[in-house]
Amino acid sequence: MGISGLLVRFSVGNFRSFDDVQTFSLIAGNVRNHRARLYSARDFNLLKFAAVFGANASGKSNLIKAVQYAVFVLFGGMEHDFIESSRNGYYRLNPNNKDKNSYFEFEILIDNVLYAYGFEISVFHKKIKEEWLIRLEKTGENTQIYFRNTENGTSYFNKDYLNPEIEDRMSIYLDDYSHVTNKLFLAEVVSNKNKLYKNDNKLSVLRNVYEWIVHLDISFPNTPVSGYATLSGNDFSELLKALKSFDTGISNIISTEISKEQVFEKVDFQHQSQVNDEIEKLRKLNSGFSPKDSVVMRINLNGRFILISIEDGEPKFMEVRFEHLGVSDVTFSLGEESDGTRRLLDLLSVLFARNGGVFIIDELDRSLHPQLTAHFVKTFLKMAIKKNIQLLITTHESRLLNLNLLRQDEIYFIERSKEGTSNIILFDDFKERFDKKIDTAYLDGRYGAVPLFESVYPDYDSMED
Repeated sequence: MGISGLLVRFSVGNFRSFDDVQTFSLIAGNVRNHRARLYSARDFNLLKFAAVFGANASGKSNLIKAVQYAVFVLFGGMEHDFIESSRNGYYRLNPNNKDKNSYFEFEILIDNVLYAYGFEISVFHKKIKEEWLIRLEKTGENTQIYFRNTENGTSYFNKDYLNPEIEDRMSIYLDDYSHVTNKLFLAEVVSNKNKLYKNDNKLSVLRNVYEWIVHLDISFPNTPVSGYATLSGNDFSELLKALKSFDTGISNIISTEISKEQVFEKVDFQHQSQVNDEIEKLRKLNSGFSPKDSVVMRINLNGRFILISIEDGEPKFMEVRFEHLGVSDVTFSLGEESDGTRRLLDLLSVLFARNGGVFIIDELDRSLHPQLTAHFVKTFLKMAIKKNIQLLITTHESRLLNLNLLRQDEIYFIERSKEGTSNIILFDDFKERFDKKIDTAYLDGRYGAVPLFESVYPDYDSMED
């Protein structure tokens, strides 16, 4: 399901704790160990795993929220409720930034071709200012596929990507969108102009880039919608095997079909609205795909684990419950499971991804025992040798800072400056030896990105033991 591709870079500026543009790059460095899990692309190698460390409030989660925000703008436009609630999402410690554009750009590798898709918007005023799609060539002479600027009304579409019979039509579409500030052109041309693709395969690049971005699987620990699962509503054998390997005590998984009314029982309007938005997204994502290739959305509502699939264009709901220690006829809801088990159920879909994909998980270690966190990462890294899959995590778990486990270039830090801006730091820039014990050095502040405390009770600091 979805377009196969990998993330190369993501850039963001003037959003939450990011002031000047910061770039998160997954291009591998000159590290010798664990080369088997790299993806060889054109004239560079790509990482399949990245772990971002940093103190509380350093901006780790803001990096992922920036990706999520960009996805919402592309999929739902500037009128989406999430965008409205994020109007103060610009970098507010500089008052001038309220009227300054925010910057979002993805660099994506699809079919071994590198594309840059991005846009500049006014977060506070909810207006799209610029949008572009570029093919990045090996020679450095990049090819602009299209761009538009809504402030001066200029636009361009590369005729090399158009058959002659649709050149005039595309020109009209783009002209009509020259001053549109509430929706991105890429979303419009992919969602509402299907006839363009009927006899023009070169334009498939637009659909491929769009689908890759909206298929990003982004997971936060406290959101009711947990992302997209590769589970079916019937066969839980692989999930059960994994849960047993993580020593959860679960011995069987039972699923029962329920109605939408039962799903939303005792669920507040805000969460109902979120789920309905995701159901609509799921319907669009599964449009045109066979049931075996479709994805399933998993949600956690009031302690209930529910899988949502699309059958004949309509949502189908399955509630999942669990048996323990071989005792049948006694089932437990998700809310009755431990915090660690609930977190694992969010994470295990990564390991079951059939066709690869890009997974982004905030606070991987939330509610997990350190050994379970390490076991999950080790399992993923083994799987990544054979699959074109990427996992980006944020974490506080310093035990992952082990150069026998991770490559130096798979480790990143985010540090908040004295001025309050978040900065992305590559651990590989420190040029540490592969055999150095870096977890202790990290906690001692060797690489920054750790909390610096001031005493709550300064008088006690001067007292003798």
